[in-house]
Amino acid sequence: MKKIFSIILVCALIFALFGCAKKEAPTTTTQSTTQTTTKKVWPSYNPLTGENKFSEDAIGRRPVAIVVENLSPARPQWAIGTSDIIVEGEVEGGISRMLWFYADYKKVPKKVGPIRSARPSYVQFSEFFDAFYIHWGGSHNNHDYVGGYTVIKKDKVNDFDGMKGGKLFGRDNTRRVSSEHRGILNGDQIAKAIKDKGYRTNINENRFTVLKFNDSIKDAGAEDAKKVNCLFSSRTDTRRFTYDEKDKKYHTNDWKTDVKFQNVIILMDQTKYITVPYKGATTTYLNYQYKGGKGYYISNGKRAKISWYVKKKRLYLMDESGQNRLQLNKGKSYIGLASSNNGGKVTFD
Repeated sequence: MKKIFSIILVCALIFALFGCAKKEAPTTTTQSTTQTTTKKVWPSYNPLTGENKFSEDAIGRRPVAIVVENLSPARPQWAIGTSDIIVEGEVEGGISRMLWFYADYKKVPKKVGPIRSARPSYVQFSEFFDAFYIHWGGSHNNHDYVGGYTVIKKDKVNDFDGMKGGKLFGRDNTRRVSSEHRGILNGDQIAKAIKDKGYRTNINENRFTVLKFNDSIKDAGAEDAKKVNCLFSSRTDTRRFTYDEKDKKYHTNDWKTDVKFQNVIILMDQTKYITVPYKGATTTYLNYQYKGGKGYYISNGKRAKISWYVKKKRLYLMDESGQNRLQLNKGKSYIGLASSNNGGKVTFD
């Protein structure tokens, strides 16, 4: 009994010493609410051509989209054939206009042009690649027509306008043509102009069309495409390309000089004509609806039918089934915008 009593006494003393002691507050760990943002690692190749010859400084940097005239007095355009992508389609009165894309704005030639005015469809296409938009003037709202200036403002597009002057723009007086055919862009001033504006220079990956490229040159499809003719609409001229077996490129002399492309892409899209009063008469603008549809991919002497669509201001080029992303051959591309409901068509000779 004495032994049991001793054990109980010891337990009581331990409880008295430790059990009744003041409990310490539990240790708390404060977790940071700051989220780590993973920055996209951009590939080292040119995102518009897939080619490896690309400045390290340009990786992940926004491209530029330059509006260039296409009327006969403007040809040959200064620096034509130097851009990574040329986009061409109808604007108004049956005339076409171009949008030149350069992935590295520090490599834009010293003289580019003639630079022309902004149109809604071209502003919107520049947004597919999160590009700086360079133009000289622009169309204004007129009755049911929404002008290029309005789209720039509404979409908060980072633009440069020759109407505002500055060192970025000038005129070349060596040609005996009217002033609207002589406006040029001084390409070596682009970097400074962007810095002066304080524009964002890094690509926003949520607003940039990612193009896919083959590792090596492949046929676009099974059918031959030695000659390609693209009629933008029943009101316009036709852009003609001929495949050269020697360099494996598509050539055109329609701009009064030889220009060649690795890829020719034709997108059929619904278009809308809008006729409005203009200078005592009327003019008819054309807007692309970018509703998606069918088209053609032509490369390496062959062609394939494709499909395409726009989602959240990004362009998606797909195979004919619409299930797989289109794989392009590396090199410069021409993108023609043809009307699917106003007489546009593509023929192959």
